[in-house]
Amino acid sequence: MSFSVNVDPCNPGQFFACCGLLELADRLWDGAEGKFSSDLATFSLWPLRTETDSSASRFIGELAKCRLANTMTTEQVSRLEQLQSMTGKERAKTPGLDEEKKALEKLWRESPLVLHEPFDLRLDWFLDKTAGGSRFKTWAGQQCVIDIALAMKRPVESGDWNNLPPTEWLSRATDDEGLPFNFDSDLASQSSALDMGFSLDPLKISPRSRPFLELAAFIGLQRFRAFDAGDNRYTFVFWLDSLPPELASVAACGVLGVPGWRVFDFRLLYRTEYLKSFLPAQPIRGAL
Repeated sequence: MSFSVNVDPCNPGQFFACCGLLELADRLWDGAEGKFSSDLATFSLWPLRTETDSSASRFIGELAKCRLANTMTTEQVSRLEQLQSMTGKERAKTPGLDEEKKALEKLWRESPLVLHEPFDLRLDWFLDKTAGGSRFKTWAGQQCVIDIALAMKRPVESGDWNNLPPTEWLSRATDDEGLPFNFDSDLASQSSALDMGFSLDPLKISPRSRPFLELAAFIGLQRFRAFDAGDNRYTFVFWLDSLPPELASVAACGVLGVPGWRVFDFRLLYRTEYLKSFLPAQPIRGAL
């Protein structure tokens, strides 16, 4: 075992965050396996190669310095910045500039993301309507996925996680990191517009969030899926045997159906027509 993280099995965001850690470890270590403990309190990772440096410090260090960007070209980003620096009157002097600006801003909001070396992972599940990935898109159309992801990665880059034991990676909370993805069901159940009487998003108020959980869950959803059980219910499975991500992703959506594995379900909270959050999960097979 290389390291373990503590898990709340009733928080689907933490489940998918563990999936994201397995994805990253597999790419960083050139092969990895992971499993949940029998009491579902921890998730453990280890490399397939004994000579691999699989320390938690290396893992968090590589993630911190890894470049996260979207798929726009350098020229497109520069052009967008140039157009945004112009006043409306300046753009109006040349026909087509406003339309070009809007098209580039749409690309900035919606383009797939890329986690560069050493992970080399394209993140585009939120655009996938065929396999159902887009149903877990929790942010509104006018919000920029790259801006949210960068905000969730920023505390890791600043070194906040360097001396933090892995057991606390998914529970550490910070302030003022921008609006989260709302995968953390603890956050979602406590900060809905209905509960508070107003929505934080239009007011640009940033709630206290757990950015590492949000970022890791965002990464996990690229390969891992919950099964759509209908009626806004989604089931996922805690696998209890050591598996690589290729098999773990099949296990997570319930295809393997191994006796003794634990099945949970959760619902999505529709905070507005376009904004969603993950709600807490409940066990539906296999008691805690």
